[in-house]
Amino acid sequence: MEYLNKKLKKIISFFVVIFIIVLVVTIICLLMLKYEVEGENNMPFELSQMVVVSTAEGIDTEGENTWNFELVQNNDIYINIAKNKNYKQTEIIKNITIDNFVINSQPVKGNLVIYRPSSDENKTYEYKEEYIVSDSLTYKGEETTNLKELNLANQGGVISLRYTIENLRNIFIRGCRNNT
Repeated sequence: MEYLNKKLKKIISFFVVIFIIVLVVTIICLLMLKYEVEGENNMPFELSQMVVVSTAEGIDTEGENTWNFELVQNNDIYINIAKNKNYKQTEIIKNITIDNFVINSQPVKGNLVIYRPSSDENKTYEYKEEYIVSDSLTYKGEETTNLKELNLANQGGVISLRYTIENLRNIFIRGCRNNT
């Protein structure tokens, strides 16, 4: 009888240990699933506003006694990143990278190009090869926001990029004079 009691206690303690291990693993899996579905709830910074400004313009290609310009459509995207008021700790932005640009389909006319802000003081964007974004765009955390230098204030600010559809149409008029 005593032998059966010892064996029964061993079997019960074995199953209790197995039950506790299974319970701990199940709780961990449920927490991981919840985090995967809901994500981080209390981030230090948040995307507070996103504005898209769409315009069209003609880029002058110079010629004597002609009007010759290329029609382009621009979509300027401004993203405001703000400090989360519910986050109690002090954090700073080291850098923000926008990457993984996926263009699902090209426009019917023209071709889509992504530009970063230019360093020219007089123009926010320039249609030059050096300002084309191919893979990623990184803004560095600094004291103040400066779009021209790709700097973002370390406590939040505005970042920008431009989607341009180039070569929509070339408009060429020969023999016109500008009499101003």
